[in-house]
Amino acid sequence: MMTNLLGKWKFRDMKIEKIIYETTREIYSVDDKLRIATIFLFCEKLGNIRLSELLYTNNHEKFILDISDEFKNYDVDFEINFNNPNVKSSFYKTLEKVKLSIDDNGFLKAIYNKDEYALVINDIVNYDFSKLEVKKFTENLCKQLKFDL
Repeated sequence: MMTNLLGKWKFRDMKIEKIIYETTREIYSVDDKLRIATIFLFCEKLGNIRLSELLYTNNHEKFILDISDEFKNYDVDFEINFNNPNVKSSFYKTLEKVKLSIDDNGFLKAIYNKDEYALVINDIVNYDFSKLEVKKFTENLCKQLKFDL
């Protein structure tokens, strides 16, 4: 099951790009399309916790303001023009399709709801092993798998 989980997340970028391409067709402004793409791809790169917040928050305008404030030192424009009905419609279509495509097993929703098991799994999957830890692990694994003849 873990292999299945890891393999699925590996190709998630391309899915989001295809979804954004499909769901933003009603928008004529390239800037508005890029802003929608930016918020989704940026949150995806920040990790499961940020992506889950984007997907499941009840107040997307506040979330976008918060993330804009947090990353104000970067030259990234997260502002979504929710006053434009086409932009708003496209944003929420993208949101729903990303939920269906990427979070079909509910893992991100569980992370957003602070499910302890999901948070631990997320930490394990995203743990950054040092070279020393990997070396010790492989040595111990080799010892355990060694046959005594």
